[in-house]
Amino acid sequence: MLFGAGKEFIHASRELGSLNSPGIIIGSSLMIILSTWLIGSGFSVRKFKFKSFEFVKFFIISLVTFGIVAIFSLGAKVVPSDFVNIDGIKIPLGKCIDGNRRIIPDETERKKYCECFAEKIINNPELKEKYQTYLEDNRIDEIFKEIQTNSKHSKLTIEDCLSSIEMKWTDNLANSMKVNWKKELKGTEFEQTNNLDEYCDCLINEYRKYPLSKIMEDGFNESNEAAKIDQKCSKQTKK
Repeated sequence: MLFGAGKEFIHASRELGSLNSPGIIIGSSLMIILSTWLIGSGFSVRKFKFKSFEFVKFFIISLVTFGIVAIFSLGAKVVPSDFVNIDGIKIPLGKCIDGNRRIIPDETERKKYCECFAEKIINNPELKEKYQTYLEDNRIDEIFKEIQTNSKHSKLTIEDCLSSIEMKWTDNLANSMKVNWKKELKGTEFEQTNNLDEYCDCLINEYRKYPLSKIMEDGFNESNEAAKIDQKCSKQTKK
């Protein structure tokens, strides 16, 4: 359990781009406490209690085990896998497939999505020249981050890759979206006038009223629905 929790902590943190996400920390803490209880209950001669020296001892053991697994997972090199050949270029998709498992549960659909993404990069002469080495070197996650934060690539229509995939809302996806919104708004004038946490919570609550496939459609952010949501949440979260 601790081995899985340690690996999952690093995996989720990489997806969100931060080791300090409250949701991940809370989830990991609960797993450590649960593991402490299970280990303590199994090894203690007396009845195991939370408020006892025995609990502290086994909690430290659990925490250290979790930390060791997390450190090794953090330093582990991701071995390239799931290669695909596009226009004569051999591209490993394993990191992309694994990295999108929270958003797209089905592995086959994840592979289709990642292959579609790679094809769009290769079919764009400018991006192919810039990112071909990235793709071949198993750095597809870096391309994702750069393209998502660069407005000039908005016409790349990555959303098209999701058209044939059954997308479903998950708490992890919602949390990822909130983290990205906060990053974009941090340090802006909007932060001076509005509470960012409340604003992002409001946005995600309103967005989840729509099918995820609609949210991912090209142009939804400029639609009347999105404008009404933004207006409502901006008004509600004024300082």
